Amino acid sequence: MMRPETLKILLVIALHKKWAIRQWDIVAAYLQALLHHDVYVSDINEKGEVEYWKLNKALYGLKQAGHEWFKTLEKILALAGLNQCVGDEGTYVNKEGSVIIGTHVNDLLSIAPNEKLLNDVEHKAEEHIELEKRGNPEKLLGMELQWNKEGTQVIMTQKALIESMTKAHLPNNPQPKKSLPSDRAMFIEEGEKLANPKPYQSLIGGLLYITRMTRLEISFHVNLLGRRTAKPSIANLQAVKQILQYLWTTKDTGLVLAHSPSLELTIYADSSYGGDECKSQTGVFMTLGNQPIGWYSRRQDIVALSITEAEYIADCEGAKDAAWTQQFLAELKIPLTPVLKTDSEGAYHLAYTSHCL
Repeated sequence: MMRPETLKILLVIALHKKWAIRQWDIVAAYLQALLHHDVYVSDINEKGEVEYWKLNKALYGLKQAGHEWFKTLEKILALAGLNQCVGDEGTYVNKEGSVIIGTHVNDLLSIAPNEKLLNDVEHKAEEHIELEKRGNPEKLLGMELQWNKEGTQVIMTQKALIESMTKAHLPNNPQPKKSLPSDRAMFIEEGEKLANPKPYQSLIGGLLYITRMTRLEISFHVNLLGRRTAKPSIANLQAVKQILQYLWTTKDTGLVLAHSPSLELTIYADSSYGGDECKSQTGVFMTLGNQPIGWYSRRQDIVALSITEAEYIADCEGAKDAAWTQQFLAELKIPLTPVLKTDSEGAYHLAYTSHCL
């Protein structure tokens, strides 16, 4: 599966170059993959006798079904002239970089300079698999994509997912919340523990997905509460529910990607020194053509002994993301030199004297 950052990169590239975008859904994907192991299933015939059948193709539920489908899709796209990327194995590109396809199990997002190139790939793929053609993507991976008439801007929301989570975890009418929780006591480990942590863990999992796809403003809060999944307290659950109420109140808010006249790869890195657990917090925000493509907020792995060290560690994390994005874009035939921005002069000089710059 392609990374969430890859999905946004493909959309930004298509908007920048004014390329055609198309979504395909592969019908019964796993059932079209041949098995390379001997797998037998039992059945009872009309006479009540037990029969055993050897499977030729993968079934949903088999532990190797996903792997077999992945290999099958790889071969089909190779016949269409597309090769797998090293930076993201869920992405495929042709030699010229004129056709790029991002995959997510049975969902394919493809971009190309014109419809003819996409039609050629589509016809070659249909020789082996059945495709459901959805045109310009409007619903993709739990998101709603709203395009303007000119096709130069898309707003990505997760309204349906937020509503389903709210219905499951807040069955009564949720109270509108226009702000995120700010009470420190709601994030710490202290307090009475939940007897059953599973609802809390389920909420955190859903919020993490929403955070990474469209709602970057809750990254810090979800990261803090995600550290309490083993033994969450009642206060932690209240904080998570308040975040869900905030999302429900602002469910029409989403991530906006628009046409940009040029592509520049910029990475912003920052940190907060220390904290309740003696470890600093790293925040990284990446843009391509001034459009957001990736972000995260997470605790640093080691204890920083100064503000400069905390900033330096954050800059190192940003540099890793810059290196990956640069290498991946090079595979897509888009050579760019990333720019890493930091607000710490001490971290800058430390990197310079360490021959990192």
